[in-house]
Amino acid sequence: MLAPVRLLAASLLLVASLTGCASSPAVFADGMTVPVSVVNRTGETICFLYLSPINDDSWTGDVLGSATVPEGATRTIRVPPGNWDVRIENCQHEGGSILRGARIARGSALVLQ
Repeated sequence: MLAPVRLLAASLLLVASLTGCASSPAVFADGMTVPVSVVNRTGETICFLYLSPINDDSWTGDVLGSATVPEGATRTIRVPPGNWDVRIENCQHEGGSILRGARIARGSALVLQ
């Protein structure tokens, strides 16, 4: 089971080079998204990642789609910029760990551990 998610740094880390940006399976209303690196240091494969406006229980569809983020790996996804709560689950839909108040901007990295 995934342990509670912690952000490695108080703010999101900037990534100098972004390559292989895949489009996100979740559909966002305004269509504007930015590339964000998801770094998995949780000890398990992340199979599901959802976003929610801060302190709102309405979650997007799975942003990873059929992709996964194995332990120790980094995957670039595209999501709307802003402040979000982020929920992750392993491949058995266990964990449900939530990172509250993540600030997402172009070139950011979510380091999940």
